[in-house]
Amino acid sequence: MGKWFNLDSPFVQFMNKVADLMWLNILFVLCCIPLITIGNSITSMYYVTLKMVKNEESYITKSFFKSFKQNFVQAVIIWLIFIIAGGVIFVDYRIISGQMGINLVSGTLKSVMQVLFIALFIFYVFTFTFVFPLLSKFDNTIKNTIKNALYMSIRHFPVTLACIALFIIMLLLLYYIPVMSVLSLLLLFSLFAYISSLMFVRVFEIYIPKDSSEDTQAEEISGKDIEESDYKESISKAANDQ
Repeated sequence: MGKWFNLDSPFVQFMNKVADLMWLNILFVLCCIPLITIGNSITSMYYVTLKMVKNEESYITKSFFKSFKQNFVQAVIIWLIFIIAGGVIFVDYRIISGQMGINLVSGTLKSVMQVLFIALFIFYVFTFTFVFPLLSKFDNTIKNTIKNALYMSIRHFPVTLACIALFIIMLLLLYYIPVMSVLSLLLLFSLFAYISSLMFVRVFEIYIPKDSSEDTQAEEISGKDIEESDYKESISKAANDQ
């Protein structure tokens, strides 16, 4: 029985992981309260979970807030871009569909525009799935981060689909099982990020230049994996390999 509670036992390591995820979830929820910092909170949560799945995590709180500070401006701007873009897509679709008492188009043109807006929404969701994990992992401009998030989400469609399905399951649990609302404050969001990170970490390794692998292993909490120029080059190489 004593072996179960040995510091190196799988049980203790598992419970330590659960405790770390619970604390990370609490930090995430608290930092989402201002609303404008939700993007920062998502980015910081992924920064920690991407390290956790590779057993590289150090101090959860220090890692979270280091990333929060490091990516603050970019994360806020990207979050606002997606909020505004999502709102525009939603309102325009309702207008085109005649759901707001305005009938601008009808017939075939209306159907075509509805399909176009649905396709636009799909690309929006795809990009959103990757953009904050990507921001947490690589240095880049806002424009290139969003562009590369879309590129990766399409190229790695199975991962994108799996993450979206996982997110839908989480929403359904919150909606149909009231107790999940309490669990979401303690574990649900960080658990979602951790499971997603198991997939993201394999995707991101493709875009890390081989000659920087040693630097990646020695990465400090204050830095990110690769510089912007290396990241652009690795994306180009990956695209050419297709």
